[in-house]
Amino acid sequence: MSATLEALSQNLQEHLGDRLKSIKVALGEVTIEVDVADYLSVMQTLRDKPQFAFEELIDLCGVDYSTYGHVTREG
Repeated sequence: MSATLEALSQNLQEHLGDRLKSIKVALGEVTIEVDVADYLSVMQTLRDKPQFAFEELIDLCGVDYSTYGHVTREG
C-alpha cells in the first residue's frame, strides 16, 4: 500500500469515525462503505474538508437495484 493511500485511509477513519461501515485499500484505491442514512453527510465531508477536497464521485454501488424484485409489473 502506498503512503498516500495509507494517509487517506487514516484520515477517513479519523474524520468519518462511526459513519464508516467498512474501509478497504486494494488495487490502488480506497473503498468505503456507509449506511444510506450517513451518505449525504459523508459526501459533504469529502467535498468540504480541505484535507479531502473531493470533486467527483466515481462509483456509487447498491443504488441501481434498490427496488429490484419489489416492483409490481403491469401489462
